[in-house]
Amino acid sequence: MAKRNLPLWMKDAELSPVANASKRPRILRDATPNETVGKESEVQPVKLVQQDQQESQSTPTTEDENTPRRRLRSNYKIPDDDGYPKREPVVKINIDDVPFIDYKGTIRYYTDWRDVACACDELLQWVEKQPLTPVPIAFDLEWPFSFQTGPGPTALMQLCADLQCCYLFQLSCLKRLPVALLQLLHHPKVRLHGVNVKNDFRKLARDFPEADAETMIGQCADLGQWYNRIHGSTGVWSMERLVLQVCQLRINKSKHVRMSKWHVLPLNDDQKMYAAVDAYIGQEIYFKLKEKELKLEQERQELDLALLAPANQQ
Repeated sequence: MAKRNLPLWMKDAELSPVANASKRPRILRDATPNETVGKESEVQPVKLVQQDQQESQSTPTTEDENTPRRRLRSNYKIPDDDGYPKREPVVKINIDDVPFIDYKGTIRYYTDWRDVACACDELLQWVEKQPLTPVPIAFDLEWPFSFQTGPGPTALMQLCADLQCCYLFQLSCLKRLPVALLQLLHHPKVRLHGVNVKNDFRKLARDFPEADAETMIGQCADLGQWYNRIHGSTGVWSMERLVLQVCQLRINKSKHVRMSKWHVLPLNDDQKMYAAVDAYIGQEIYFKLKEKELKLEQERQELDLALLAPANQQ
């Protein structure tokens, strides 16, 4: 076979000094990036360079010693005197073992505009007679929901001022809210409360423009946020989880009742009980959180007095 001749440009590349320099063996050397290597610079042997690298890695510099080290998060706790870490007791609540809410109070259900106005007027008179301020009233709304059309207009309003009585107002048959109901919702002594109650106020104001959502939001209490402030916790609470945590009870959130047609009159007994329990248990949670808050405030005052006692003796 005849020997192939290389092109001229390949022959020139082989004879060029750049190609010959690339074939030379590389020698490790400590040099800074900006240092210019001259012909007369001495090249250190490879072994010495490797030794210098090992020494630099083994001996920390002063900058490494002063640099703060990052601590990783861990659940490990400092052991006690016996040498074993102390574990905190874990309390688990099995929802299947918790009883359902048993409401035995009165349910006052109104569908006529005049009946709603008269009931709200009675509540206003009751609020004016209360010596303590604010007066807590549990608040909740129900409306139909469809996966095709989305949420419908507000159909039902639940109010609970007394643990023995819950008011259900059928708003789906009203074109406008009675003046007595607006006065009750906007009353300065009334504190409306619930779980995620601010969204309910906005929903009511969209369906009935005469309702002032900002006024109700300014003087309301969100039970989930209030629980977080008292216990120093974080998170978004649902009514079901909050009832289990505070009251150790179970609320019935049956889907066939919760997703039922709340705008169709009249409501059946299951719908009335479902709506009344939502308002009743909200009032129960409010009283328990208020009791817990007062207890913590009393403990803080006792601790402050105990700390001030030695200073007064001196």
